[in-house]
Amino acid sequence: MFALIERLIFLLFLVSVIRSALQFVFRMWRGSHAPTAGARPASPPRQTPAASTVLHQDPVCGTYVAADTSLKRIVGGKVVHFCSAECRDRYNG
Repeated sequence: MFALIERLIFLLFLVSVIRSALQFVFRMWRGSHAPTAGARPASPPRQTPAASTVLHQDPVCGTYVAADTSLKRIVGGKVVHFCSAECRDRYNG
């Protein structure tokens, strides 16, 4: 019984050592393929323009809503932004 446990522990230790050695070799191999000093770095990926982050407060419920997605109503020459049609309809301004 103890011989079996001893063999299993030795096998686990051997697998751990082999795994560590392979990781070390892989890191060394990957490090040797690093770009040289004169190499031109890759260009950064293109990014799409971000959506508008301008927020306006709904005058009825107080929720902040993005200008792009808000429901708008012109009141007294000013644009008022609403979060929903219900708030827009309840507004008395």
